[in-house]
Amino acid sequence: MTSDITEHYVIGLDDTDGEGVEGTGALARALAAHIQDSGWGRSTGVTRHQLWQSEKVTFTTGNHCYAVGIETDRNALDLEDDLVEWVRKAAAKNADPGVAIMSRHSDMPHVLAFGRRSQTELMRVDWAQTFSTESNVALRALGRKRLGAIGALAAVGLRGGGKDGRFIDLPSIRDLNGRVTAGNIRERTGVETVIDAAGEPLDRDDLVETFGWLRPRLEDGKPVIHTVRSPEGRWWLLADRNPGDEPAGD
Repeated sequence: MTSDITEHYVIGLDDTDGEGVEGTGALARALAAHIQDSGWGRSTGVTRHQLWQSEKVTFTTGNHCYAVGIETDRNALDLEDDLVEWVRKAAAKNADPGVAIMSRHSDMPHVLAFGRRSQTELMRVDWAQTFSTESNVALRALGRKRLGAIGALAAVGLRGGGKDGRFIDLPSIRDLNGRVTAGNIRERTGVETVIDAAGEPLDRDDLVETFGWLRPRLEDGKPVIHTVRSPEGRWWLLADRNPGDEPAGD
């Protein structure tokens, strides 16, 4: 692969888990690592998005879908074939994986509308296929029931919209623990926006209690870490995490 980055894609994944295989979040993170290790391109992070939680929807835990951002010089057709083959091998044998690939040529607002609807109502596979065709998004439905196509398409729309979900994979966000400075967070993770409850950026030397769980929100297309002042007033706490909380299954 050359050093010239010519394309940015968003890859949506859903319904890859099953017996003997970790959840789709773990698979998405593995895909992000594979993208970089194999020379496909550079991952711009993995995001998790919440879909409709209802007894009408079949899901393992939480009904989440996942999106991987990628910068690459590869064309969409070659990338699609390799991605689908990788997911086939990595997913559980009894799963119904979906893979969606959105490019700069896709109609993002249209596929975002599908993602938003997937958060409030029961969607169908044939609707996903129609939306993907109309939006110029490559959509591959694998497995017998092909239900993963719904979440995969929703994932690329919600990630592309830039205002939904949170990052579960960025450099070092799983390595930082305890109290670290805002400057250290910015340097190690690349997350430039670390803000207080009023939306003001923290000073470089401000201490942030991470609780070992940094999961930036996706806002305006970028990762953002929200904090609040600790009761003692000596450091900052993650607004999305409290002492004693169990880490999310991501």
